Amino acid sequence: MNYVNINSMLNVKKRLLLCIGVWLAMACWFSCKQKAVETKIFKLLPAAETGVGFVNKNIVTDSVNILDYLYFYNGAGVASADFNNDGLPDLYFVSNQGDNKLYLNKGGMKFEDITVKAGVAGTGNWKTGVTVVDINGDGLKDIYLSVVSGYKTFKGKNQLFINNGDLTFTESAAKYGLDFAGLSTQASFFDYDKDGDLDMFLLTSSVHSNDTYGDSTQRFKYSHDAGDHLFRNDNGHFNDVTAGSGIYSAPIGYGLGLSIGDLNNDGWDDIYVSNDFFEQDYYYINQHNGTFKEQLKSAFGHTSLFSMGNAISDINKDGYLDVLTTDMLPEEMKVLKSTINDEPLDIYNQEVNAGYYYQYSKNCLQLNVGNGQKFVDMSLYSGVSATDWTWSPLVQDFDMDGTKDLFFSNGIKRRLNDMDYLKYLGDPSVMQAYKESRVFDKDKINKMPEGGVHNYFYHGGDKLKFTDVSSVNDMQRASISAGSVAVDLDNDGDLDIVTNNMDEPAYIYQNTTAENQKGARPLFLKYNVKYKGGNRDGIGTKLFLKSGGHIDHQEIQTSSAYESNLNNELLFTFAPGDKPEQLLVVWPDNSYQVINDFMPGEKIAISYNRQSVDTGKQISQVIAGFISNSKQFGTQPVRSKVLTEVKTFDTPDFNYYALLPHTYLPHTSAIAVADANGDGLDDIYVGGTAGEEKYLLVADKSGDFKKVTVPAFDHDKELGDEQAIWTDVNADGKPDLIVITANHPFLEPGKLVQPRLYINKGDLQFEYQPLPKLNYQASKITPFDFNGDGLKDLLFTSAVSFRDYTATVPSTILINKGNGRFEISTDKNYDEIRNLSHITDISVTDANNDGKPDLLITAEWQPVYLFLNDGKKLNRFASPVLDKEKGWWQSALITDVDGDGKADLIAGNWGQNNKYNVTADAPLYAYNNDLDNDGKNDLILSYCYKGLYYPFRPKNDLEQELPYIKKEWLSYQKMADKTTDEVFKDKLDDSKKLSANQFNSIFVSDVLHASSSTALPYLYQQAPVKSILKSSTGEILLNGNFWGVVPYEGKYDALGLVSLGYDQQQKQLKAPKYFVNAALNGQELTYFAELKGSKPNSYIAVTYDGRVILINR
Repeated sequence: MNYVNINSMLNVKKRLLLCIGVWLAMACWFSCKQKAVETKIFKLLPAAETGVGFVNKNIVTDSVNILDYLYFYNGAGVASADFNNDGLPDLYFVSNQGDNKLYLNKGGMKFEDITVKAGVAGTGNWKTGVTVVDINGDGLKDIYLSVVSGYKTFKGKNQLFINNGDLTFTESAAKYGLDFAGLSTQASFFDYDKDGDLDMFLLTSSVHSNDTYGDSTQRFKYSHDAGDHLFRNDNGHFNDVTAGSGIYSAPIGYGLGLSIGDLNNDGWDDIYVSNDFFEQDYYYINQHNGTFKEQLKSAFGHTSLFSMGNAISDINKDGYLDVLTTDMLPEEMKVLKSTINDEPLDIYNQEVNAGYYYQYSKNCLQLNVGNGQKFVDMSLYSGVSATDWTWSPLVQDFDMDGTKDLFFSNGIKRRLNDMDYLKYLGDPSVMQAYKESRVFDKDKINKMPEGGVHNYFYHGGDKLKFTDVSSVNDMQRASISAGSVAVDLDNDGDLDIVTNNMDEPAYIYQNTTAENQKGARPLFLKYNVKYKGGNRDGIGTKLFLKSGGHIDHQEIQTSSAYESNLNNELLFTFAPGDKPEQLLVVWPDNSYQVINDFMPGEKIAISYNRQSVDTGKQISQVIAGFISNSKQFGTQPVRSKVLTEVKTFDTPDFNYYALLPHTYLPHTSAIAVADANGDGLDDIYVGGTAGEEKYLLVADKSGDFKKVTVPAFDHDKELGDEQAIWTDVNADGKPDLIVITANHPFLEPGKLVQPRLYINKGDLQFEYQPLPKLNYQASKITPFDFNGDGLKDLLFTSAVSFRDYTATVPSTILINKGNGRFEISTDKNYDEIRNLSHITDISVTDANNDGKPDLLITAEWQPVYLFLNDGKKLNRFASPVLDKEKGWWQSALITDVDGDGKADLIAGNWGQNNKYNVTADAPLYAYNNDLDNDGKNDLILSYCYKGLYYPFRPKNDLEQELPYIKKEWLSYQKMADKTTDEVFKDKLDDSKKLSANQFNSIFVSDVLHASSSTALPYLYQQAPVKSILKSSTGEILLNGNFWGVVPYEGKYDALGLVSLGYDQQQKQLKAPKYFVNAALNGQELTYFAELKGSKPNSYIAVTYDGRVILINR
């Protein structure tokens, strides 16, 4: 298939008529196309058939083995490019220890080994990544090879093979200044300074040494061998300009993945680096002045822990590039529960306290929801978090149905993280013998379990859900596949896949999508660009294709996945019924052009022509305008200001109860907002932990706050504040303050807790009055007039009993007797409310609009409760919808969402972006009993995986609570795939049992008459919704995210503050509008409230780390 030059076409009328005919022909393909999940599109071609017999042989020697080099099993890269300009992409494979191989594409999926003639076998003890680039602008593809040297016996330098035009190459790295010697992984060429030539970023991987242990300040040290490098092209010679560029070149960077792309749509190339082990990934934003700014922590809530390969791609076709990183979380239960993945909580906390970032062992699908300023990880929701020991991610529409699919290359020769093997190595006699002899022992290595894993192929579906279709696509066999590329080897339009394998021939997966159509070819556009000067291939060119309400953003770049290159062809596909509408081309110099004329099913070369481009507008505005109508969500940049900080509690939940689902104790001391001095401006009570000062922040008309100390608060300085509320208890028009003392839950039997009441006497003077003592640690206070006398009574509730998780902690109702006096109610009319357990939130509402206040209550392991007030008592509303849906409900709001005058319900749940797999047919269970006869109840969570129930937590977690597990199950392997019943046998028979069958946050229209609920749109399901607020302007705001979980579960940070609206035309809920702000992105807000005062749309939030933040729209 030859390229058509779009800028040289003359007869537009004829071409348009031809286009119409082709579009009509394509309709046949759409009408008869089977569902992709049912169709096999890939077939694995035998090496004997293709002629590609390359094997990356892993050769163990006394001096080179896994005990001496931690990346001994990591494999190597592969590249595809048309080296002889015959229109057929050729293949180049890297061998870690042997000769690299170059295969010439002869057509018909046949290849010829021309390595010897070409002179590109490469030298060096250990070779890694490969990048293809036309480095001298002569129209011929050159090869840049990364080599590891300077460690142990490894010697050599990076090599640059210049294409001579006759299928021979000349090594010329020194001539260009690119003969780097160090721990190289991969290089990427790009014009970061927009001077018209190609510069280079070099990724390196450190090795464990004395220089790599310590806190995160190591990040700012320099290491020539182990640190990453930025090279600037100065008239054909590359100079290392890392110093002063903003690029880290540290000994703690274990770089395994490198991708370049314009992640904030400003026309300038940014960089994403995947780092293995404890060091965070790096996210470099181009500053337009030859420097970069690392901004990972402000834009990403967390990353993969053992980050390996990565890909930058517009996965959901919204015009913004997303980031996909790979890790080593296994899917299969036997492997998952027998290997170490996430770190223990204490080590995790130590690393965070040492300045390292939040990282979890899983693939991360980071959706760009803030134009490069905010990313949210949806991998668990999308079903692609666990693909085992994964190297290369490829993001393409392989089946050409209009949605992006995912491929993951997989496998490790031996599993270094097998728990039984680590236990074996931990045997003092084994290690002592090795230390004394220092003699290579192959038997010790062979005791490591093998780690071959099948490659994964996921079909992309609606709402960013992916379906594993590996087994029907010749990907069921275990392999050790590292580098990979997607390339159209046979020029039929669809993309084939090539992998570099260890100890077996490389894989070529032929894509049969085109040939399966039996003459009716799928609709696609394939672009190649021709630029100018030293960047003939147009590296850095950005294409935005508009079609069917989507914008597909693709770029010409040189490297991605793992140690492999990106092909220079860009494939655009279309959903049934869609066709291309407009194409925005942004050239490397930020000039641009818009194309409205298309030839489907052709390879099209877009050539740069100065007369055809525009430079009249700032490119970021051009891009923003082009993609404005394709948004699948909204963004709202907000301003923030830190007013003060509150202390955080040392929450000991997991220390006392290791198997809790999550923490229940507050992490920050109390905050409460009200107009304390009656000036019409909301003020803030700032509580503290025990011994810390408590005070007011008093607002003024300018929007500033002044700290005011209150003598009554000082009297109770030694007490910690768990929760605080303002309410007018004596009906004098002034808000009074009530505070729950934070004694925490480990109370001795009979010990009482004293809530505190501060009566507002005016002029910011308060008087302490005691409230009746409680015999439990309350977690929430709700003012409510239970007896209808016009005075606010108080409802004290507790989420959980730490001594008996499934037990009910009876709530307490304090009846207001006037003048600040309260009595404990024993009225049996309130028993149903008193005996609710696991309460998370209570709000006062008027659901039936009768003027009498009702109670809306959310709880975990229960339905959402609505109690209607008949004027005499509160009666639980029997709902055919709510009563059957038991969840981990966190919040709820009743209001008229859809504008029909009826009360609707929004209920915030735990969401779907988690490991629990909860559905109506596969509930989550909790068992509670004293399983080891130590006098303390033990909690076991049991979840469904492939139709069977397993303990949710792994063996080492279970052992913390149940020491007998260690003795009963000596081997991790033997316990790993055992079901809950097999592990605990009859011990659970007499246990108390809880269940949850609904984790979706939901919308119920006309809740008093509803027969069904609707899940909120999928982007709302990415984290627990902790609170819901309707502002004074009528806007509904959801506060999502939750951090109080163990590393194995991973903190929930993929929602944040979002607004929820209703589309009256479509009669459906709108997608969220995200608040975007560096201080808020990814944060859990432990408190969120509107702040009424001098400026509209103002809010107060408290972050998990204790910052009290003023937010303005």
